[in-house]
Amino acid sequence: MKNFKWLSGLVTLSLAFALSGHKAVAQGGFGGGGMGGRGGFGAMMGDPAQRAQMQVDSLRESLAVTNDAEWNIISQLLLKVVQLKSEQSIAEIARMAAPMMAMMGGGRGGMGGAANFLGAQPDPSADALQQALDGNGTVAQVKAALAKFREARKQKQAALAKAQDALKEVLTVRQEAVVALAGYLE
Repeated sequence: MKNFKWLSGLVTLSLAFALSGHKAVAQGGFGGGGMGGRGGFGAMMGDPAQRAQMQVDSLRESLAVTNDAEWNIISQLLLKVVQLKSEQSIAEIARMAAPMMAMMGGGRGGMGGAANFLGAQPDPSADALQQALDGNGTVAQVKAALAKFREARKQKQAALAKAQDALKEVLTVRQEAVVALAGYLE
C-alpha cells in the first residue's frame, strides 16, 4: 500500500510538471523562476504569470493574427482564460498531491502545503474544509466548510465561463477551434 501511495504521488507530480512546465522547458528554462523565491517544484515551474504569457504568445501564430491591434484585444482576453484555467488545474493537482505531501513531510501538509509546493496560492476554502476534517469538526462545521468550498468553486467556474464567453466573442470560428483544441475553451 505504501508503494502504491508513493507511486501515485510520483505520477501526480509528473502530471503537474507535464501540465505546467513543458512549454517553459522547451524554451530553455522554467520561465525565469529559478529556485529563488519559492522552494520545491513550484520554483522549478517559474512564475505563473510568465508561464501564462508564454502560453498565450505561443498561440498567436496558430490563430493567424497578424494585426497587432487585433492581437492586443485577443491576447488580453486569452490571457485571462489561460490564468483562470491554470489556477483551476493547479488547484486540482494540489488536491491530489496533498496526501502525498503529508506522507513525504511527515506532517499533515494539507492543501496549503501542496499548493505552496506547486507554486500556487492556497485555497482558503479548501484549507478550512481540510481543517474541519482534520480537527474532527462537528457535522455542522464540516457542512458549513463544505458549502463554502463548493461556493468558492462555483464562483471560480463562473469567472472562467464568463472569461471564455468574452474570448469567444472576438474569435473567428477557426480561432475558436484552435483555442478549444489547446484546452482553453469548452
